[in-house]
Amino acid sequence: MQNATYQNYVMSDVLEQIEKDCERYCAVPRIPPQKVTIIGAGSDVGRIAALFLKQQRVVKKLALYDDESDKCVLGVATDLAHIDTSTEIRAYHGREHLGDALKDSDVVLICGGQFTMPPCCCTSDRELFFKNMERVRVASIASARFCPYAVLAVQTPPVDCNFALCMHTLKIAGVYDKRRLLGLNAINSMRANQLFCSLTGTDPSTSQMPVVCGTGRCTRVPVFSKGKAGNFPQTQVDCLTKLVREADEIICKVKCNEEQGHLSIGFSTARFVTSIMQGLFEKTTFIDSALVEQAHPKKCYDMPICATPVSIGKGGIVEYAVPTLNEAETKLLEESKYAHSLVNW
Repeated sequence: MQNATYQNYVMSDVLEQIEKDCERYCAVPRIPPQKVTIIGAGSDVGRIAALFLKQQRVVKKLALYDDESDKCVLGVATDLAHIDTSTEIRAYHGREHLGDALKDSDVVLICGGQFTMPPCCCTSDRELFFKNMERVRVASIASARFCPYAVLAVQTPPVDCNFALCMHTLKIAGVYDKRRLLGLNAINSMRANQLFCSLTGTDPSTSQMPVVCGTGRCTRVPVFSKGKAGNFPQTQVDCLTKLVREADEIICKVKCNEEQGHLSIGFSTARFVTSIMQGLFEKTTFIDSALVEQAHPKKCYDMPICATPVSIGKGGIVEYAVPTLNEAETKLLEESKYAHSLVNW
């Protein structure tokens, strides 16, 4: 390198060479691109999530990826590009372009896959996992290679199983960080909040209703005791808990084509990802329910992996806000813990 004096250092060739070396050897971009990558963007949930994320200022780059030709992710990206917001849209199709889609990503959303209506804890749930496990495993391996410092959000069902698969895959790759891997439980907490507020007449935007334990039908434990409503009878709590647990089946029966509630799932997914991005780049944000590996299992109902409220800040999760349960909720949790433990190996 050429010698440089104090006066001309800023404009010298030395600084130019340092810049090139930093670009070559620095594992983390020095200027975060504020990029979100959606794997499975051609799916119903992926398209709806992309629509809402295109409207978020905190998301400067939005990469849409899908490896299924019939999903036509290129058409989805072209359609979204007509929306006059500042978020930049890029589309990638085929596994040969997966690395380009993931490069410099701050958040990777793994969604899509097969959506069915498996009964609680039976063979159909296992079949759903085996149908979607390849998608999640490939996405996890690629994320470990091309964006090892990104926050991964797993939405592909069943979330409990695919979260565990993603966690073990990242551990084998040597890049696992419990602060940067979350399973989406946003749809369940959103439904619990809406149902509770509808019954009590409160504003949903001013309340938060955590759902703890797991994300599956038989493992969801809504914590309605956190709602500020006096003299709320237990019979109504039991009814609301049943509605939250059976919400997927209710929507499936009402919709003419017997599909899931992709509109609400897509919206809750986009809001979840937006909260992560705001926590990473703006200020610490609160997420009312996410499946995570707990820092202190003893403080979280003796569960190493549990859905609880978390706070997101620089680098990922900065706080685990485990709610205190009342007697009825504790009993329901104990009944759900066994089913939840079966999917986390």
